Amino acid sequence: MTSLSRRDFICASAALTALATVPAVAATGIKTLANGKTEIDLASNATLNSVGGVVELAIQKYGKVAIVRTSKSASGFSVINLSCPHAGVIVKQSTSGWVCPPPRGHGSEFALNGALKVGPAISALKSITFTATKKAVTIA
Repeated sequence: MTSLSRRDFICASAALTALATVPAVAATGIKTLANGKTEIDLASNATLNSVGGVVELAIQKYGKVAIVRTSKSASGFSVINLSCPHAGVIVKQSTSGWVCPPPRGHGSEFALNGALKVGPAISALKSITFTATKKAVTIA
């Protein structure tokens, strides 16, 4: 068995940490429709092909939002507002969902679909109404 140097250990730890943090991808293929709704083309966002895939975008009406693939069905998505309901801070994606980051945030944790896991927040991230087809997600 080969011994591991301190440097190799630190480099390997950093690589594992980077792999464990799956950042959301910025959405592409976005259209604002005449009725004010926002349409996201699924073919332009390959990340949403897999359950657990996430894309983020900013919509004037809602601020920063995330689209999360929750199942393989045509309507298997969640669209959530990324503003923490407790502190108003934009949450960041973590290995297990979303976290309200210090110093302004208070560490509330949310599941990938926005459900509350750990306070001090007392409610989930706000769900946003949407429709989905095999080709697009349309945010109301």
